[in-house]
Amino acid sequence: MDKKEILAQNKLKNRNELDEREKRIYNSSFGLGAVAVGVLCLIFSVYKAFHHEMFYEYVSIVTAYLCTAFLYQYKNIKKPVYLIFGIVAGIFALTGVVLFFMVTK
Repeated sequence: MDKKEILAQNKLKNRNELDEREKRIYNSSFGLGAVAVGVLCLIFSVYKAFHHEMFYEYVSIVTAYLCTAFLYQYKNIKKPVYLIFGIVAGIFALTGVVLFFMVTK
């Protein structure tokens, strides 16, 4: 096999897979999306707070995202600080969900 045949086979094999640049962009897009969701939740929370309304649902959304992100980081990086932050964020997320259903009618 010559070099061109090997490259052609490799290209055919990897046609549906992302290259490193595409993977980085793909992963970054989820981070930017999470920032957008966080900002919107913050805006809605502040609005509801000024109108003396409860905003537990927004707290639950943001802390559930943080819990998932921290626990995923712990799974892959194995630093205990990510596990601690993930557990704390998870507790806040669950507390927000419980309060949301207790307070809303």
